[in-house]
Amino acid sequence: MGSESTEKPLVSFCVMCYNQERYIGEALEGAFAQTYRPLEIVISDDASSDRSWEVITKAVEEYRRRPDAAEVVLNRNEKNQGDLGNWITLCSLAKGRLLVKADGDDVSLPERTERIVSAWVADGCRATLVSNSGFMIGPRGQRLGQMWQVNAAFPAGALMTFDRATFDVFGGTDFPRVMDDGPFLRRALMLGPELVLSDRLVKYRMGTGRSNSLLGVRDTLRKPCLEMLVVLKQTRKDLEKIRDRLSAEGYADWQARIENDRVRFENELKLYDGRSFATRLEGFRKTRRARLLSVWQFLKLAFLAPRPIGDCLLFLYAVVRHVVRRTKGVLGR
Repeated sequence: MGSESTEKPLVSFCVMCYNQERYIGEALEGAFAQTYRPLEIVISDDASSDRSWEVITKAVEEYRRRPDAAEVVLNRNEKNQGDLGNWITLCSLAKGRLLVKADGDDVSLPERTERIVSAWVADGCRATLVSNSGFMIGPRGQRLGQMWQVNAAFPAGALMTFDRATFDVFGGTDFPRVMDDGPFLRRALMLGPELVLSDRLVKYRMGTGRSNSLLGVRDTLRKPCLEMLVVLKQTRKDLEKIRDRLSAEGYADWQARIENDRVRFENELKLYDGRSFATRLEGFRKTRRARLLSVWQFLKLAFLAPRPIGDCLLFLYAVVRHVVRRTKGVLGR
C-alpha cells in the first residue's frame, strides 16, 4: 500500500447523516472549511425522515458557487441502511486514499484533514487507521471540556480516518445494521498500524446519540454488547479473507483477540441480563474491576441485585445523570 502513496494524496471527507437537521448545516460548514487539497467531500443521507436532505442540498448548492470549492459527491439512500450500511455506501462512492469520517452532528475544525495527512505522510504513509481527539460540546454548541485520547482502545468513530483498503480489501458486510466503526476499526488494524494524534480537531457533540432515557439504562448498556458480538462474527469472516496476508503468529493473535472480546462481552451480558443470581454473579466477577466508590461499581451492583431492586437503582442513577447533564447543558432544552 505504501508504494501507492503520494505526498498529496486525494482525500475523501465523508459525512454521514441521519435525522440531524438541527446540526447537519454546521457539520457541513466544517467539511466545506477544510483547508486540504486535493479533497472531495462525500455526503450520504440515510433516508432521513426530517428536513436533513433539504438542508444538505441547499448547503451544497451554495458551497458549489465558491471559487475554491472542492468536488462534492452527494447521495441519499432510498431506504434506511443503518450506520454501518451508510458508511459502506460512503466508502463505495469515495475515491480518496484516506477516508476521513465525520458524523452529521459533529463539527470538524478547518485544519483537521491537513493535520491528518501531514502526520500520515511524515509517518511514511504506513497507518491504516488515524485517530485524532477533540472537544466535547453540548446540543447548543457549548464547550463541555476535552475528550479522552481517542484511539483503537477507546474509539470514537467520528474522529477516525481509514485507509480505503479497509473497504477495497474486505468489501461490504454481512451485518449492516450495527455500529459503523467497530468492523472497520478491526479491519484497519488487521492491515496495518494505527497512528494516534493528540490534536483536538473535532467538536464532538454530546447528548444527541444513544438513548438518554431515564428508563433505558439497561438497554443502553446491553445493546452495544449485543452489537459487538455481531461485529465479532464479521471480524472472524474478515480474518479468514486475509489469512494468507498474515503470519501464523499474526493469525493466531487475532483469533485470540476475537475470542477474548467474545468472552468479555458475553460476561457483561450475563451481568446485565442473567436470569439467575449465579449467572449475574459470574458476570459480576468476570467483568472489568472497578473502584469501590465509583459509578461503574454502583452499576455492577445494581445489575447484580434482583431485577426489581436493580431497576430502582438504575432509575436512581439515571435521574442523577439526567440532572447533572441538564445542569451542564448536555441535554439541551
